[in-house]
Amino acid sequence: MESTDYNKEKAKAIDFDALASGMKKSADIIRMEKPDYLFVPVAGSVPFVDMLTIVDRKFRLDNVLYLPNSSRFGNREQLMQEWYSKFYEANEIGEPIKIMCIDEVLSGSSAVVGYKQFKISLNERARKKANGFVQDLKAFEAFERKLNNGIEYKLLGMVEKGYNRNPEFTRLQNQGIVHLVEFDDIPTIDNVALNPLRFKVDRIQKNNRPIYLPEVERFDITPQYMALLQGIALAVGVDPSGVSPVNLSRIEKGLKQAKSD
Repeated sequence: MESTDYNKEKAKAIDFDALASGMKKSADIIRMEKPDYLFVPVAGSVPFVDMLTIVDRKFRLDNVLYLPNSSRFGNREQLMQEWYSKFYEANEIGEPIKIMCIDEVLSGSSAVVGYKQFKISLNERARKKANGFVQDLKAFEAFERKLNNGIEYKLLGMVEKGYNRNPEFTRLQNQGIVHLVEFDDIPTIDNVALNPLRFKVDRIQKNNRPIYLPEVERFDITPQYMALLQGIALAVGVDPSGVSPVNLSRIEKGLKQAKSD
């Protein structure tokens, strides 16, 4: 999410009918799976939620949770450990729950990292509930088994065609963990004008790539972004004057959840 003009390769005309069709398929998958929680990585997937609310007017927003699961944050592992810790504290796992994570996919490597971090979070939660691995191995194993059996985690990959898939991502797909929705072009990928979030910069690396803090500096609703949402609305027969970004306060809340108290 560099603070430069948006990627000129992405500036070509958007095929709104094709984009809306893919979003409808994604909304159908979410409706079919009925997740209790919909995880949304803030760096790339926020526009997907905005578009999904337009193509599916019954789309749930109350179960959408935003998380800083991106290599654009310097301390991603620590942030996600804290985020998951607070998630489990707020949502004590008793009855089985279903989680679905929406993610943009080129190679799928980032989605694989996110899945591994989720599995690590189950291990860490079991350790915490058992008051430490060494002290009570049986309790740890029991809690870990309960969490693994009680939580179903699936990925909904918004896939842009033309990229080789990470072998681990393909394995997850073969295991039934991944739903894929393919697009010829996903205009929001690497396009700063088509994502309303502007994060605070932590530092600039030698390759001039910024590393961000998990804090929103501002929401920048560009004319290009509004044109994207309005184009989707017109493609599905929705009044374009009534569309706008959603869940802005929940995005900030999700980022605060990654901070240590």
